[in-house]
Amino acid sequence: MQMESWVGTIEREWQQLRRADSTLDVEKFTRHVLAANKTGFVSPESLAAIANALLTSTLNDAPCLGRRLLERIGVNRHPAWRVAMAISLVTPTGGEADLERGNAILEDVMNDETAEGRLRGMAAAALADSARLGRGIQPDVSRARSLYEQAIDLGHKASAHNLGLFWEGVWGAEDNNVIPDRAKAMQSYRRGGDDVRCQRRLQALR
Repeated sequence: MQMESWVGTIEREWQQLRRADSTLDVEKFTRHVLAANKTGFVSPESLAAIANALLTSTLNDAPCLGRRLLERIGVNRHPAWRVAMAISLVTPTGGEADLERGNAILEDVMNDETAEGRLRGMAAAALADSARLGRGIQPDVSRARSLYEQAIDLGHKASAHNLGLFWEGVWGAEDNNVIPDRAKAMQSYRRGGDDVRCQRRLQALR
């Protein structure tokens, strides 16, 4: 494939992937993306978006190819790739789970001050899920709540939903030091901005 044709080909295949078009040759698309990445044609952020789309796609073999794509490019090279790989490992999506490795990557990115706030927020939110669910680490209500707070501060507004549910008493009730607080729940949901789930809970509590 000539470099001049990469723009059109990858864009067309990308749109097919987003539409879950069954005529897309997902393996060929992955090869095209890898080739473009080697020449610096695809930005790290775009490649992370492609990997995430593959991991969450309903097309045959797409999730496995998304995991393979991340492994081939070397996830230690960019925070966006590391977050995508970590979430794939802890979910698990596209392959077997490796909860310990996934959580370690999330913590590393969250504490990486050179990473964009948005990525650190995603890492904090995923690590909060692990602390809340006991996903590869001991369940820790206080840590989960703190991580959701950090995630919101870093721009991950969707975390406000889980934080609000905490204050409603939906999760974390095993911590006897916590008493459900309707006002704090509403305050948390407001921090979610236009997040649909937060808006729904706000309406329900009014």
